[in-house]
Formats: sequence, structure tokens, C-alpha cells
Amino acid sequence: MKAATVARYGSSGLVEIREVPAPVPGPGELLVRVHAATVNRTDCGELRFPALIRLMNRSLLSRRTILGMDFAGTVEAVGASAGMFKPGDRVFGMCPSRNDGAQAEFCCMPETGPIALMPSNLRFDQAVICEGAFYANPAIEHFGLNPGHKILIYGASGAIGTAALQLAKDRGAEVTAVVAGRHLELVRSLGADLALDYTTPAFDQLGRQFDFVMDAVGKLDFRRWRRLLKPGGIFSTTDLGPRSQHLFFLVWSKVTGSGRVVVPLAKRGSGKAFVNDLKNRIEAGRFVPVIDRRYPLDVIADAYRYVQTGEKAGVVVVDVAA
Repeated sequence: MKAATVARYGSSGLVEIREVPAPVPGPGELLVRVHAATVNRTDCGELRFPALIRLMNRSLLSRRTILGMDFAGTVEAVGASAGMFKPGDRVFGMCPSRNDGAQAEFCCMPETGPIALMPSNLRFDQAVICEGAFYANPAIEHFGLNPGHKILIYGASGAIGTAALQLAKDRGAEVTAVVAGRHLELVRSLGADLALDYTTPAFDQLGRQFDFVMDAVGKLDFRRWRRLLKPGGIFSTTDLGPRSQHLFFLVWSKVTGSGRVVVPLAKRGSGKAFVNDLKNRIEAGRFVPVIDRRYPLDVIADAYRYVQTGEKAGVVVVDVAA
């Protein structure tokens, strides 16, 4: 099969298209013919800092040669004792971090893993959207958002941010979305009650009015998020932050027991239920895919370079099958 393989890890990380043996499904596994995959921040991080990403994913002993978490495709074959899906089923989901990923013509998935029948109202290239929502959801659940709560999402235009915005609105919260000026209309279209350009005085003039602040891109300085939170408010991040400062405040929050700084993670084994819930939300019109650009698999290196600019909105799709 054709696959985007890791030719070199590190600061000069590189992926190359190569012909490699197709995986064979074992007992309880599915072989999926991939129609679409993605390149995201996690892939770029794993390419540059593989040890750190493996630590975060609790998979210290695995070193993958094919990256890519999101996939959408069709079931090609089923392994022994696998009975939840059948060949030809249209499926979507997320490759486990311990396995080779979806940036290839085929991938193997445990049928009990984060995989479900595709939403009936999406194309393959629209269905590769699980990862951002999967990372956003634990924070939204941890906050326990309800009508009347106010949340500010910094970086609300990325894959995690657009998902967090929609999940927060679905719970009835009042959402302030902070993005680059070119993404203001996007976040308004997703339901943001207030959309602000992070470079403008309007953002700087916000006061202590938020129950929750979520940094969806790891770029919000602590002096800013601290002045945005109400007394007793909670700050959540998905990254180490500028100069890794979020790590200090996370540890301090743990030591003092204040719980004011959190990095909520999905519960182990919760992926399948989450993907099925996301499918239902999409079919009910409660969650909308946000796609930035599409690249053919043959030029996936260009997709990596674009994602590394930090300028993307939503998801960058890799078209694996024509």
C-alpha cells in the first residue's frame, strides 16, 4: 500500500510517501480502506518531539512509522471474532496512538475502539473531525457548563477550538471566541456570542467576567487568563503554553488543591462512546465539520508545512483515495 512514512524524527522531521506492506487484521480487528485522513498539531508534535507525545499518550514503548489519528473510509476485511461491522461499511473514527496511523491507504482498528458508522449526511472528506472534538470534550465536561455560565475560548478557530465552541454552545453556555481577525466570521457562524480579534484593544479590555477560560492553542499568557477569570474560575489548556508556563501553574494547582488550572483528559476506553455520540450530534445538526484545506496524499508534506505555520482553521484533510 501507499503510505506517508516517517523518514526522520526531530526538529527537521520529514515524511515521505513509500510503498509498504498493508496491515493484516488480527482477532477482533478491522482492516479499513482509508478514503480521508488529516494532518493536525498532534502529528506535527509527534514528528518533532516523539518522546513527549508518546508520554502524553501513555505509549512510551511505541514508535510509529505512520502517523495520523482521524480517518474515514470503508471496512475492507474483518479479523476473526470481529462481528460489529461488515465489509463495505462506511466508518469513521480515530486510530489508537499505539498503532500505525491513518495517513495510508489502509489501517487496522480494534472494532471495540473509537470507530463508528459514518454520519449519513457527510462525505468522507468531511468526516475526519473526531480528534479535535475528542480533545475538547473533556474540558467542556470538566467545566460542567450550563446556561448562565460564561466561557472564553482562546484559539476558537482551530480543530480543538471550533469543537469546544460548538460543544459549549450545545450546553447553553455564553461563549466568547478569541481568534485572528480573518476567522471572526467563522466563529460567529458557529454560534459565538462574542467574537474578538486577539490583536485588538477590545480583547485587552475584557475584565474578570468569565467562569471558565480555555486555551485551545497553548498561546495564552498567564497574566492574561488570570485577569479574565472570576474569583474561583477555572483555566484549562491543551498545551504547555508560552515558555511552558502552564506546566508550573498546573503543578501549583495540584499542590494547593485549588483546581483552578486543569488539563482534562478523556477517560481511557471512552473513545467508542464518544465517536458514536459525535455521530449523533452531527446527524442532528448539533455539530458542524470545519474544514480548512485538502491535500492529496502524494503531497502530504505540504500539509505538514501548512499546519506547522499555526494558521489553520478547523481541520486539514488528506485525500487518500480519489
